[in-house]
Amino acid sequence: MIEGTNLTIGEMRESIALDNARRYIFYTMLHRTDRILWRLEEMNRDGVRRLDREQRAHIRQEFQQLPSPVQRAFRDSDRVQVVLDSVFEMQERLFKWRNPKWSVGEQDGEQDEEDLERLAG
Repeated sequence: MIEGTNLTIGEMRESIALDNARRYIFYTMLHRTDRILWRLEEMNRDGVRRLDREQRAHIRQEFQQLPSPVQRAFRDSDRVQVVLDSVFEMQERLFKWRNPKWSVGEQDGEQDEEDLERLAG
């Protein structure tokens, strides 16, 4: 009986460690896109319309560690707005990669509110 309990505890610890590792990986990838988004949004706000070669190389390097389905959304351009839009799409794919049921849209927002009401009620 004690042996079975110890086995169960070990399996639970392993499961928690795996979940934590996945969560850490996701947030690391999300942080990479957030940093780039922040900088691009500042540039856009300040009226900067073009990225130079070094900025583009830095952005590409930041995204090398992302999963290929996420990377495919990236549009390497010298235009700030084009890159900004593509990084938003990358984040959407990143959330979808983490949770295949996740999507963006008004209908989803309504569903989220319904889910919250059901949980609260």
